[in-house]
Amino acid sequence: MRSILMALTAGILAGLAAAPGLAQAPATAPFGDPACTMCHVPHTGRKVNVYHSDCLACHTAESRHLTDVSRDSVTLPASDRCLACHRSNDPGRMNWAFAEHNKARLECRDCHGLHAPKTTKLDAGMWKSDSNSMLCMRCHKDVAARMSMPSHHPVREGGLSCVSCHDPHGGRNAVLSGRNEQCTRCHQNVRGPKVFEHAPVVEDCAICHDPHGSPNHRLLQLAQPMQCLLCHALAVNMHGTPLRGAQLRGCTNCHGAIHGSHSDPKLKY
Repeated sequence: MRSILMALTAGILAGLAAAPGLAQAPATAPFGDPACTMCHVPHTGRKVNVYHSDCLACHTAESRHLTDVSRDSVTLPASDRCLACHRSNDPGRMNWAFAEHNKARLECRDCHGLHAPKTTKLDAGMWKSDSNSMLCMRCHKDVAARMSMPSHHPVREGGLSCVSCHDPHGGRNAVLSGRNEQCTRCHQNVRGPKVFEHAPVVEDCAICHDPHGSPNHRLLQLAQPMQCLLCHALAVNMHGTPLRGAQLRGCTNCHGAIHGSHSDPKLKY
């Protein structure tokens, strides 16, 4: 009898082991934050904020990364994945679809560091600038060169930042105000409306001024009087013959109210 019971028990155990649904599942390799931080030690405790503390919230879970440690085995977050959180809590990113950076196919990670800031030290040429401007200059080399010209906005000196005038997450199509409104937020002394207005001033400040830098005084695109002569012919019947040196050196010697006047149609005062 005992031998029969032992044979039955052995048969039942063998049947359970052979059943696919009841067989013991192989142990799975650990995955998630504990597994990530085993190798990615520099990123431990260096999160930008608490919402970035979950690795799998931004990186697609690729189990093959546990054996293939190359960068191609992990999917980096695209802008759509970032905006799933940042569009709702930040109105400044609502217009990303119209942004110039989006049209240039930039991703959020190209400017923003997921684990730590992208820019940690400033270049010697931008000695007092902020990290945002330094980050912009990495791509906008032409603007960085103009910032070194004799006349420039004080970005290198720390008086302004690129984001003081530019919205990196927006575009021209999503802005109700024009470029002149951006300039007159600081340059309120030239703000209109004026009784007698100067047409290019009303249209666009950048017709005469280069906002990023110029070799000419007051950010002028060209030195006087050539800047004025692009539109105005020097009428001899008004200025006399022969033309005097003051008239050839600078139109603003006489026309001081170049941005508009309340009392003189010739913009002298």
